[in-house]
Amino acid sequence: MKGVSAVLFALFLAIQHKPILAYKAAVLEYYPETGESPQATIKKNIEAYSTYADKAKSQSADILVFPEYGLTTIVSDPTDYAVDLTDDKTDSVLTKLSNMALERQIYMVVNLLEKEQESKTATKYYNTDLVLDKNGAVILKYRKINLFQEDMLTPGDANQTQTFTTTFGVTFGIFTGYDILFDNPSRKVFKSSDVTDIVYPSAWTSFMPFLTSLSTQQGYTTANGINLLAASYGKPKEGHGGSGIFLPNGKAAELYIADSASSKVVIQEVTKISSREEKSVCSGRTPFGLPGDLNKSNVTNYKTNKIFDSSRYKFEKVDMSLNNSTLEVCHCDFCCTFDIILSESFVHSSAIYKVAAFDGIVEIDDTNHHVRICSLLACENDSNDSCGNRLESTNTKFTKLTVKGNLKREDKTFYVPITVDAFLLPIQQTKFCNNHNETNSAYVELTTLQAQADVLVFGLLGKTVSAASSVHALGFFVLVAFTILKLVVF
Repeated sequence: MKGVSAVLFALFLAIQHKPILAYKAAVLEYYPETGESPQATIKKNIEAYSTYADKAKSQSADILVFPEYGLTTIVSDPTDYAVDLTDDKTDSVLTKLSNMALERQIYMVVNLLEKEQESKTATKYYNTDLVLDKNGAVILKYRKINLFQEDMLTPGDANQTQTFTTTFGVTFGIFTGYDILFDNPSRKVFKSSDVTDIVYPSAWTSFMPFLTSLSTQQGYTTANGINLLAASYGKPKEGHGGSGIFLPNGKAAELYIADSASSKVVIQEVTKISSREEKSVCSGRTPFGLPGDLNKSNVTNYKTNKIFDSSRYKFEKVDMSLNNSTLEVCHCDFCCTFDIILSESFVHSSAIYKVAAFDGIVEIDDTNHHVRICSLLACENDSNDSCGNRLESTNTKFTKLTVKGNLKREDKTFYVPITVDAFLLPIQQTKFCNNHNETNSAYVELTTLQAQADVLVFGLLGKTVSAASSVHALGFFVLVAFTILKLVVF
């Protein structure tokens, strides 16, 4: 009997110390409420947050991510909305948030506007994320570094801490909205080799063809081989919305996008990973032609403006009468190749697709950057200007798509996938690799694994680490900076 007891006791200990292989994540797509005053607006939204925190906790979520500008609505003047984080009164915003996390024993990531008094006459304002642990303590404060048309805010310190480790054994990185386009912080965060997951509050505004919300999130996740928890501001009629929990292989545990202002908490189990998924190995053969996913979203009223100057791109038209074709397109000496297999029974006679390439200097808020793009684009008609338009359907199915090339990276260009279908969803059934062993070039490839219908965008977007010295060719980013007349926050 003693021997049996010892075995049972050992088994009990093994169960008690079994490693946790997954955690429960929650992200909130949220359309904020508005009160009669800034303080009333914040109060209403804190009360709403409390309800969503209850929903997350009822499903055993370990961490809940709220969106950018969720407490305040998107405002150009932060003066009356900003919070003094040194205020520890019982009715302060910080105290309410702290109690919310403590009472539910859940990690929370909350974005707010912060004010910091520098002197009697000088106040600085920041776009700030707070990470609260299960005890309600603020374990990290991250201030958004890359602001876009947030003229009254101060950028965060470029060298600030942007990682935290949880009691459920995951080390997260954090950044906000527009930050995702920049090496600092979106790539710099991986200087800590322990970072495997990212929390991402956003109030992104979607633009066709290369800057839609879910495509940007999925492309970043796929290229970096991490888990991403993305929570977005939900106002589709102004181009805001698109949240999800993304996995290292580019698939999503769950996505949410709507065509009307709405709020929804997305909760899914996320498998823990010990390190970022390796993307440097390009397998020789990949399966293809399997039926694609049938999930579709209603995005009829989701507004997407278009930012695309076709005169600066080089195009090649796809011959839709060929079931199997290979095209190379070059802009100067930047070239990429497309392998295209069409589904014979699902090709509309009027469908027009072109492949495009761009390699040039673009300007983002008075700073010059180098951007490289190779993409298949659906076109409304033969005009290059019509390529990249939002189309309800193309009535065309591809059995397989591949974009590839030995692409330049002498300036440490980092490539990410960009894919969009007619429902503003990214293409999840893909294989991506970036074999960047060479000093001045990298073999980059993106291939579909399943048949895909209604494809609007399928390509690669390369962004360099350092700013360029002069503007000799302007692309889509410069149009963002100078053609949007009202406040748009990414």
